[in-house]
Amino acid sequence: MMSLRTAFLFILLLGVSALGACGGGGSDFKNSLTFGDGFGGNGFTLLNEGTTFSVATMGTTGQIYFKLESADDMAGRAVRLYINDGTYAQKDYTNPQSYGHILLSSFRITDVGAFTVKGYLVEQVGPDIGKETFVADSTITMTP
Repeated sequence: MMSLRTAFLFILLLGVSALGACGGGGSDFKNSLTFGDGFGGNGFTLLNEGTTFSVATMGTTGQIYFKLESADDMAGRAVRLYINDGTYAQKDYTNPQSYGHILLSSFRITDVGAFTVKGYLVEQVGPDIGKETFVADSTITMTP
């Protein structure tokens, strides 16, 4: 009887050790907000990533493309951007997937200057209330 308990304990410890060696299945995703001037061929990369863009080069559209990446699964939550803490109207984006870590889209800036952009995930918790979870921020500069 004692050897059966010892064998069970040994198997249990071996199993726990093996699970610990697996690394817990950590995510390769990180919290980040990056910008570019277009989307790449696969639709999940930004073209000409950077933080400085020319209003003249962007033309009258002023279109800035962004990728918000979340270390945690977005779980279908909407994305909200604040530009210069509300100096510009907030930008809301519905998330077309019920899972995933990345959302790509765009917004417009046609003014010259530095702009801090903050990205949040928004979970609907009531008819008119959204719980915001900060993901990342970054600053872009628009030159003439």
